[in-house]
Amino acid sequence: DYYSACRFYTIMKFDNELVETFKAFVGKTLPGRRYCWRLSRYQKNVKIYEEVQLERLPACQREQSSLGIKAVGLIYSHPDVIFDHLMSLDKSRSTWDSEFIDGSVVERVGEFDELVEIKMKNPFTIQNFRLKRSWIRDRDGGFTIALANVVDANSSTGEPEGLFAGWKVSRYTPSRMHDGSALPGSPRTLARPCCLVTEVSRIYPCGRQKIKFGKMADLEEELLVSRLSALKQFCEYTMDMEANRTRSAVDITAAEMVAHEHGDSATNKGYRCYAPSSGCAFNLCDSQDKNSVQEGSLGKGKWPFEAGIKSTNCWCSPDGDGFRVRGLNYLHDGKKVPAGQPLAKLFAVDWFVDYKRMDDVCSRPAGTCQRYLLGTKRGSNTSFVFAVNIQVPGARHFSIIYYYVLAAPVDADSLLGRFIHGNDHFRNSRLKLIPRVALGPWVVQRAVGTKPLIVGRALKVTYHSSQHYMEVDIDIGSSTVANNIVRFVLGYVRTLVVDMCFLIEGKRVDELPVRVLHPLNRYITNDFISRND
Repeated sequence: DYYSACRFYTIMKFDNELVETFKAFVGKTLPGRRYCWRLSRYQKNVKIYEEVQLERLPACQREQSSLGIKAVGLIYSHPDVIFDHLMSLDKSRSTWDSEFIDGSVVERVGEFDELVEIKMKNPFTIQNFRLKRSWIRDRDGGFTIALANVVDANSSTGEPEGLFAGWKVSRYTPSRMHDGSALPGSPRTLARPCCLVTEVSRIYPCGRQKIKFGKMADLEEELLVSRLSALKQFCEYTMDMEANRTRSAVDITAAEMVAHEHGDSATNKGYRCYAPSSGCAFNLCDSQDKNSVQEGSLGKGKWPFEAGIKSTNCWCSPDGDGFRVRGLNYLHDGKKVPAGQPLAKLFAVDWFVDYKRMDDVCSRPAGTCQRYLLGTKRGSNTSFVFAVNIQVPGARHFSIIYYYVLAAPVDADSLLGRFIHGNDHFRNSRLKLIPRVALGPWVVQRAVGTKPLIVGRALKVTYHSSQHYMEVDIDIGSSTVANNIVRFVLGYVRTLVVDMCFLIEGKRVDELPVRVLHPLNRYITNDFISRND
């Protein structure tokens, strides 16, 4: 029948072979096959392409010829949102996929491979399919998903194993073409993430349906247009709802922040933090679930991508051995060694947006430091929080705060103890930052470099301390060079992965070997920055 005839002509296995073969087919680079994609129609902002053979096939192969159809369209939504909808097999999928009835995951074969069962309806009948699904994620957030039918080895039908369907989603930067608020290229859409979505299907008619090959192709094109248009509406509606919640949460005035700092309970509910990892915000004052602020407003994830774990707009903790610091005999041989075990543990990261610069965030009763790290059972009388607040000026000020927690009491005679209790001159000469751009434009990598930096000598640093915490506020706007680099990154760089670690520089024998604060890996895409700058 029709849908069981939608298949590829080559045998494929698990791992990346299925995905790579699908990507080669989409890109017209499949070896041993001469064809091209010809634009067939343009309907509902979706382009439909048909496969055209570049050479005449022999008569024996002409009867077995098949037709590839490709639908291409833009979806103004985040790749993670599209990925979740395409991977979903619950009832919600029928909202945008009119052919889908039910589905489930039967078995996980590998990290990016699994067996699924899908029940689908078509104009002729209702069928159950057993498919293998493989996918791969790109570093910029794009991805490729390929489905192939699974044939029983004991089956006597002789049906080949091949492609059933596939999607390729890649990041896309639209050009400004119109001034309308709802049209592609408008200010509204330019401020949102955009993806180029490609869905490919291959029809292979069997039996009496060969005489209706043209009608089958038209039907398949209509199905692709309908499915891609519905997916576009569903994803963009999800982004609109999240954007509305974010806009109402982020638009707080400086007066509300000042009132909160003075303990005005009438406006205390106005203090909110922005969560780029989820696209929404939550109220630190009203939240009853203390686990919701366990990792701050910026969620914890993993990079490079790992299935089932967030990998965009997040932070994670890489191995400290990736950074080299002064060893025990550095004063004699000048050699640096891997950093090893960190001095403190990175517990949370906050990302705040306001109309003015945010100082001494750790002193706020509703903040992550006071309410969660020190104000709950997790905190103890011996806990000490070391926070670094990187302040980025602009039309709206950004603050990225890293919270390091030391479980043991700080020895006043240790290097860290002398830093905490010392004067600003000593602090400015010892606080060091080691940066590294793991993923980003070469211009940014060259500008940032990997050379360690004494922060107090290049930037204005303000220190706030109490019995249980110390906050270091680093003002990026105090340096013209640093400010230009950061503003360039926020304004033009689409994806950035930064590895960094802070440490107190040791200059004497009793201060070596140097131990770093917990290393940080931050992976942020520029989607949410453009909406709030």
